[in-house]
Amino acid sequence: MRLAAALLGVLLATPAWADDCPLDLGRGTGWVVFSDHYLMAFRSDPLRIEVGEPFALLVNVCTRRSGAAELLAVDANMPEHRHGMNYRATIVAKGNGRFRAEGLLFHMPGRWEITFDVRAGSESERLTHDIILK
Repeated sequence: MRLAAALLGVLLATPAWADDCPLDLGRGTGWVVFSDHYLMAFRSDPLRIEVGEPFALLVNVCTRRSGAAELLAVDANMPEHRHGMNYRATIVAKGNGRFRAEGLLFHMPGRWEITFDVRAGSESERLTHDIILK
């Protein structure tokens, strides 16, 4: 009972901007990245990223003021190896802050840092997230 009350309290305390920027991209999986100005949720398609296999990213990106934002670029690099992907992602806009970045491929295992360049109006920012690929 206490757990249910605590969960209800968290749901009621969710900021209004979160209602307009869905964090669940389907199947209850993915990652969420926050900054001072943006909120972004993304997941891979297929759900499991394999070495040497192409994949896409489904992305929702919004401003903290409840507006949709634009995804300008997606890239990835391996900081320890000082190189990036051998492929450039293509971004397909799906409307209302939703995007699909296609044509990604991690050619080796290790730590990959994915970068997302986002913009709303004249305000742009780079968001990052690390993925460990085994």
